[in-house]
Amino acid sequence: MIYTDSRYATGLISYGNDSRLNQSNISVYRKFPSASHSFFAYVWTDYDRADLVAYKLLGSSTLWWKIMDINPEILNPQSIAPGTTIRVPNA
Repeated sequence: MIYTDSRYATGLISYGNDSRLNQSNISVYRKFPSASHSFFAYVWTDYDRADLVAYKLLGSSTLWWKIMDINPEILNPQSIAPGTTIRVPNA
């Protein structure tokens, strides 16, 4: 279920059915922010977590996904190596 306040609420919902496996699949596609967003650089440290960095820099731990959206090359926010420079969107 996608709630109206979810970041996926305005995404394109795609339904698929695999009759061989008797499975249904639902995918949600959404647009990433444009490159025109302003941001600043932050160097990841040993003890950082996406939610803690969001709280420290954006004021809310629930905004961690905004940091991940502006860094689409990071596939897993739990595996960011210390010393990695990431982009953080300006509030």
